[in-house]
Amino acid sequence: MMEALSACVRRACGLPSSTPIGRRASTVSAVMVGDPESRSRAILLRVGSGKSDVAVLWTSHRGGILCSCFAGTQNALFLSASSRSCVCKHTTALRACLTRDGIPLSKFWHRMHLGAAPANFVCRQQYGPMRFWVVLYRSVFSLVSFTAGNVATCIAPSCRRFRARCGHVVLARPYNAERRAMDASDAAKDPAAKIIKTKPPAPVDGSSVPRGPADEDFGIESEPGDTDRAGSDAAEATVAARVRRNLLPCLGEFKSGDMWARTADWRGIFAGRCSNVGGTRACDVDVISSSMHRFVELGLMYPPTFVPVERYCGSCGRLREERHTIIKEPAVLHTHHPSAPAIEMLVGRWVCDGEDCKRHVEYDGSSDGLFNLRRRDKQRRWLVFTRALLDKLYSYIITARTTYTAATRHLTSDIFSFALRRQDVVKLGTAMLRTLVIPAEAACCPVCGPNPEFVVIDGQALVCTDPDDANPARYEEEVPVLDIAASVLCVVQSAQLRAAISKVLHSAAALTVLQTLLLDSWHKTIAVNDRACVETAAARLFFRFFPFGTKDGRTGAEASGTPTGQAPPAGKSASSAASTVGGATEADPEAPAASTSLEAKLRKDDDGNITLGGKGTPAKLPSDSWRDRVGHCSPDFENYPKRDDGAWLHVRTFLQALLGETVTGMFQGHDEAAARLLANSLRLQSAGMWRDLTEAVDGIGFLTNFVGWFAKEIDEDAHFRYALGATLLRAVEMEEDVDKLFAAAANKKEALDRGWVNADYCRKWGGRPTPADYAAWRATKPAGDLDNPLLSFESFPGLERVRPGIKDSEALKRRVGYKGKDKHAADVEGDGDACNKAFSVKCGSTQGVFNVVCPHVITLGFRCLFRAESVGEALSIVLERFPQLPKVIFYDVACKLDKNALRSVRPILRDHNVRCILDRPHSITHTCSPIYMPDESLGATAGVATQAAEVSHSIAVANRTSLAYMKPATYMTHKMVQVAMMNIRKLQRLSSANPKAENDHIPLAPFFHSQLSRRCERGSSCLCQASIADDGRRETEQTLAVKLGQPTHSAEADILPELGALPTPSADAVGVDAAAVVTNDADGAAGGSTLLPDDAAVAAVAMRCSSDKPLWSSISTLPLCGEHVAAVNALVTDRPPSAHVRRGNKAKITLTVADFRLLVGERWLNDELMNSCVALLNHRAKLLCSTSVGNPGERASCPRTYMFNTFFFSRLLERAGCYDYNGVRTWGWKNGLDIGSIDRVIIPVNVGNLHWVLVVIDVQARQFQYYDSMHGVGAAHVLATARRWLSDEVAARLGKDVARAWEIEVWEGEMDLGLPRQSDGGSCGVFVLAAADCFSLGAPLCFGQEDIPVLRQRLSAVLYVDSLVIADACSLLPTVHESSTAVKE
Repeated sequence: MMEALSACVRRACGLPSSTPIGRRASTVSAVMVGDPESRSRAILLRVGSGKSDVAVLWTSHRGGILCSCFAGTQNALFLSASSRSCVCKHTTALRACLTRDGIPLSKFWHRMHLGAAPANFVCRQQYGPMRFWVVLYRSVFSLVSFTAGNVATCIAPSCRRFRARCGHVVLARPYNAERRAMDASDAAKDPAAKIIKTKPPAPVDGSSVPRGPADEDFGIESEPGDTDRAGSDAAEATVAARVRRNLLPCLGEFKSGDMWARTADWRGIFAGRCSNVGGTRACDVDVISSSMHRFVELGLMYPPTFVPVERYCGSCGRLREERHTIIKEPAVLHTHHPSAPAIEMLVGRWVCDGEDCKRHVEYDGSSDGLFNLRRRDKQRRWLVFTRALLDKLYSYIITARTTYTAATRHLTSDIFSFALRRQDVVKLGTAMLRTLVIPAEAACCPVCGPNPEFVVIDGQALVCTDPDDANPARYEEEVPVLDIAASVLCVVQSAQLRAAISKVLHSAAALTVLQTLLLDSWHKTIAVNDRACVETAAARLFFRFFPFGTKDGRTGAEASGTPTGQAPPAGKSASSAASTVGGATEADPEAPAASTSLEAKLRKDDDGNITLGGKGTPAKLPSDSWRDRVGHCSPDFENYPKRDDGAWLHVRTFLQALLGETVTGMFQGHDEAAARLLANSLRLQSAGMWRDLTEAVDGIGFLTNFVGWFAKEIDEDAHFRYALGATLLRAVEMEEDVDKLFAAAANKKEALDRGWVNADYCRKWGGRPTPADYAAWRATKPAGDLDNPLLSFESFPGLERVRPGIKDSEALKRRVGYKGKDKHAADVEGDGDACNKAFSVKCGSTQGVFNVVCPHVITLGFRCLFRAESVGEALSIVLERFPQLPKVIFYDVACKLDKNALRSVRPILRDHNVRCILDRPHSITHTCSPIYMPDESLGATAGVATQAAEVSHSIAVANRTSLAYMKPATYMTHKMVQVAMMNIRKLQRLSSANPKAENDHIPLAPFFHSQLSRRCERGSSCLCQASIADDGRRETEQTLAVKLGQPTHSAEADILPELGALPTPSADAVGVDAAAVVTNDADGAAGGSTLLPDDAAVAAVAMRCSSDKPLWSSISTLPLCGEHVAAVNALVTDRPPSAHVRRGNKAKITLTVADFRLLVGERWLNDELMNSCVALLNHRAKLLCSTSVGNPGERASCPRTYMFNTFFFSRLLERAGCYDYNGVRTWGWKNGLDIGSIDRVIIPVNVGNLHWVLVVIDVQARQFQYYDSMHGVGAAHVLATARRWLSDEVAARLGKDVARAWEIEVWEGEMDLGLPRQSDGGSCGVFVLAAADCFSLGAPLCFGQEDIPVLRQRLSAVLYVDSLVIADACSLLPTVHESSTAVKE
């Protein structure tokens, strides 16, 4: 793009240029476009074939560089009113080109700028089959394209709101129609040119597999089946818990499944030959028998004598020993082999003798790749199935999205030995799904992190049965909606007057008598000209475009909709009626004027037919457009022509937002002080002074459109300018006024007496609370398992609770009456709520689910709704789960959500600058304030997939049939797995070389076990854990795919350079005021540009640093310079996630772009990053030990340290109650740990797969230290395990006598009181690494939450150079040359 743009810029400035010639046409081009009849010119930049890949660049009359592009967020018309420029990657690149080529900005502006009033023009551009129209309209260039159905799209940011009605489209449409006619004429002249297109097949809803009726699963869970537990079996409450399983099968489970299928197949062949007495020779049976024995010896089959028994108790984790008596029982194993018969076998059970357990340990099958249903068939045999068969079952239910009835038919026809009835298949599938472990990483977006800036909330009608005994366990605070009148939230306080304004802006319906009087009274305030009255300023704005009175000059009731000869109500004049708004009158003031026309006599009879006259209700006539209004407040088409649709689009939207609705939230998330300064400049300063202060309102689309369009009139008309400034000032000051109103309402004695805690809740939970804060609050409440999704009926695997939920008992009382009805009217969020969206209610069923989705279509979690959907519950979910609230919440009734939050928890949303905006699909049907429209807030919504929840819904909705008839607990089980599988598919795509490519054909198991699952649930004995035991690292996705015999799909990675040229960083990465070109000094001479670090240079610097004692220091917290920040960002910017950044580091791990992206923002660190740092810490410790040999004084300052990798503790305690020292017996000494000469042993621990903590064993001080940056709980269990390991390690290496002499059991355990604490939700890994760095050097922990961004950047540099010895690793980052945008004149 830089090369193409540079050549075009040089040509535009009359300088020589050259363009490289290649065999293939480049997808990137930059050409000049312009009007041959004027000097209006622009640069058309194309970087692809889509409308999002095109941009138009030009310079304004006042000197700014402007751009219209699909990713743009700024209104070019508004910017052209000043000398400001657009800020986007295209303008940044243009400035970089000017600087690089030494072209002064003044020269470029002189040859390219528009005139003060350029003429509109249209020209055509063709790119292959795509046709664009370059349009200049009102000093703004844009690109307009038309679909085959003649639907237009304009890429100018200022036109997004108007959906193909903007001035650019109006200008281009006649040209496009003429061109279409010419194409049709050419096609008619040349019949051979016609292309016959076959009609595509009708789309199939969901899966292509056959489905049964929608209600075929009705009552299936309650039907009696053929399986049950025998009377002699132990009660289910006394049976050991099931073993948890991997969500997707691992390498070991694949191999076990193959062995069982092979065993069933050969046994079936052997049995078939033996049964064929007359036709089989004895030698054939002997050959088959010997082959089977050989297969058993090779480990390819299971022997007939194999009796599987559980090794551990599933409840307490106790290991089975020889003293335990095994009871063998018959079982039948169904494999996934399509033709093999079931296997008759024996399984064992035993009784755990643990003091607190005493449970019956029935065979479960996880370690053998099997699953025991724990129910017997009619022959009293245990029913056992291979994992592969159950994967096929739940894949059919979850992925193919069908019913259990259809799945039963499929399995019965596909697998010879499978003959379960559908009600038993439901039990089998549910039991299996409940054992699956969903890792937290499966619900965390790698791009957004744990604290996304944008979330999309949507209620889905995915219902299940609603029994009366299903009561979600939730603890909430009473935080109702406070009584704050809507009138004080509006510029125009009269509700009747606001209704009249809305009627004028939206329709041509006749004004009522009262509305006419109100408008007349409001209009008369202009003559008074009270500059202190805001409503006077508002009237001046409104009546400028919709003047009161008629062409003959009459005003008042005489020219209103009042019929001729009808007088005002007796005893009242028009003015007095206006002054008593809402008062009683003799005539109905709200009734429209009487009419004697035939249309007024139309009636609708009982059958719905339209009749003339009669007793029926008046027929609803089609309403006229606002353009058709006559009389009072008809549009001023004399000054603003009717055909000039652009002006009226801006006017009506602006007036509706500022005068017809509440204005609170208009400046939320913006610089309110700067907006106040702009408003005062409009009020008090001379013409043109306000133009330099426009940046404050860039993100408010309807305001920038209005000001940009009427900028000239604003300067020319002082009254207009003052009125605009005064009205805007009132809107800005409204925010502080409402803050005071909320505080007063929340602290009223009446509210406090009723137990409302709005003020206390906002005060206590308004910052960034942590799960520890919530746990402390939760400890004061009754006991209850809120983390069990089968009790709370909500699932947020990656988001712990940080705040209590909120409830509104008053609103709940209203919604109780909705149950049993098909639909109810929407809850009105105050008298200013104009939205009337109703929530569906179905009798006998739950109301669906609330989904919380990120813009990358990763479902972060969901909550099952047992009550009618309410915006209060949506708000509660956001408050409960996000410590830092999202910058924008997209919701289909965001208008209601904002009004609810405004009167319940306003201070919290104000502190976090939260905005509520409608998602794009639903905004089309909403008529509420433009404040909530997504295209009026492009600064917050550009590039954000606001329809993410709808995409998720389109995938999940196909499960509606199978979920509808399930009980709540069964529903939750299936819904959680369905969401997890949907997320994993999307996560795999996001991590691939081409995130936009299709991945339905790619197996997910290798990706899941290499990227998402920290450990195999089968334990260390599983085949897939061999690499972790050998060198402490997980297998990569490609390695696992190869071992499984699956395609690696590496072809797509070949499309993009893995280690080649680095694309230019975007403006977001290096700052909008600079463009960066990244090179590597080692390869710069050859013209190459790679990201591989120069290992020779790194080694040389490390050698120099290692001899300098002062350089042995912890990672610095000093901020990086701008060049180094840009270099760190360049490692990941605009690069595919799978591209390598650091190959084969000291931990033998290859780090990719996806790994380095975890060091940005607040994202969780994975095992690869943690273990890479562990290897660097141990490498530095070895160097310290080697230098201390010749310098004994060195030891006093730096303790001898060894740090285990992150898998150590998980292997040591791989299941509850199961301590296994033998599993890690060799992990220390084979990696250089000499327990007899070590000072400190550091152990990272992952608690619950959600949080990193650190254990430090200080051998010198004879104590255990537990460092937790957040919770501070669970230390006793972790320290007890570490203490036990140290005793066993000392006894194994130094002898039992030494172990007794050390008296490890009396060493103190110290908590981390006073050490750094985190306040975000994703930096625990950074805290642990920074603490380990300090502990290993004996240095104090001198860092805090404020240092985490810098530490993340420095960790990126350290991991890139793969060394902790170098004092400043940033000096070895790829060189980034910054090109300043300060172009010399």
